[in-house]
Amino acid sequence: MYRSAPDYVSGRKGHFEIVPWITHPPFCVCDVCPKFREREAAKSGKPIAEIWAAPLPIRIRRVSPFPDSRKASAAAVHVLKAEEEARLSEALDKADAQNRARQTAVSFGTVADAYRAHLIAADKEYDTSRSRIDNIEALIGRSRDVDAVDIKVYRELIAEVGEMTAATQRHYASTLLAMLNYARAERVIKTHQLEAVRLPQVIRDDTPEPWTKYEVAVIMGPALDEYEREQAAWNAKVAKDKANRGLRSPSAVPLRGLCLVAYMTLMRPKNNRALTWQEVTIDPQTRTGRFRLDQHKNINKGIKARGSLAVELVDYLLSIRPANARGLIHPNPVTGKPYVDIRKQWNRLVAIASRILGYELTGKKADFFNFRHTGASHIAERARDASHLLSVVKMMGDTSIATVNRHYFNIDDLMLEEIVDGWVVPELATFTPDRFRAAS
Repeated sequence: MYRSAPDYVSGRKGHFEIVPWITHPPFCVCDVCPKFREREAAKSGKPIAEIWAAPLPIRIRRVSPFPDSRKASAAAVHVLKAEEEARLSEALDKADAQNRARQTAVSFGTVADAYRAHLIAADKEYDTSRSRIDNIEALIGRSRDVDAVDIKVYRELIAEVGEMTAATQRHYASTLLAMLNYARAERVIKTHQLEAVRLPQVIRDDTPEPWTKYEVAVIMGPALDEYEREQAAWNAKVAKDKANRGLRSPSAVPLRGLCLVAYMTLMRPKNNRALTWQEVTIDPQTRTGRFRLDQHKNINKGIKARGSLAVELVDYLLSIRPANARGLIHPNPVTGKPYVDIRKQWNRLVAIASRILGYELTGKKADFFNFRHTGASHIAERARDASHLLSVVKMMGDTSIATVNRHYFNIDDLMLEEIVDGWVVPELATFTPDRFRAAS
């Protein structure tokens, strides 16, 4: 074998070296190619780009693994040549694959931006999610390849928010999954590594804490009256300051109207603030009316939110309805858009109501959303049969009676006493034969 390629082996017995011609593929990624290709370009006069685009045989002297045998060294040359050329080809293929992966890789920043744009376009309360998205992006990094966002990264995120409440931890985890799932659904990415990952568990207190009728009377009565007197006094002060170029702004939040709509329609706050005259039908002669929401949480499930308007709410709406009423019922006079945040005004009303009641309204009882709980419980008390309860479900725009019952209806001990009072085991003696047949 060594006679067929005598120049592959050099030296004398005891010092044989092997110097095969190794053919390096085009665009080879080995460490020796740059020097040899530059030398070949200078020698041949060809452009360096042409030299890189063609195979190039290169000889490098190596110590033979069999320095005492020319024949064994020659055999080793052919093995080395085949293995080295295969290794170079494999390295080139791997480099090409990595280069293609880098070119087609999607950064996590792209996923985050796509999700932000989706929330804004779909009007899905981006303001409440913005900080979580920003924090997740900062932890993971905008430039990181989405394919590298694995269970280890997920656990790092959970550990980062580990000092926060269980509900907050779940919000962060679900936000990350929502970002990845949206990107996959929109074909921004093909897949991700957090499929079916377990979310942090949260023990939820679904027990409703509606206001009592007395508490509603205080909130909607003297507390609201006092709040409106304070609001009027403040606006008068602002008007006076404006004459002297003051910087204060008037308070225009129609809190009474928002509270009436919340309690008497069971609407979610977002729908309440964005309620339009087109979603309300009123008959001034009969003082009756109805509402039908064009958009709400479960509209994509085919669930409608509609119901009748109480007389008190109809009277209020008639008192503020302009001629040819169109658009928002309670627009922000500064922006012309729905109010985004009424927490400052609502918190003031709760503080006034707490002082009048003589105890603090805390937890769910200090939340504007509790109008939905309370209204559902109070109207459920008036229901006479299952069809009435089903009407409440339709009014709320929820998916089932079970959901409404679990989250909103409140059957307190006093109501149970009223239901149970007078309930006895039927006695056979009270049934005549005719009545028995009718009862059975």
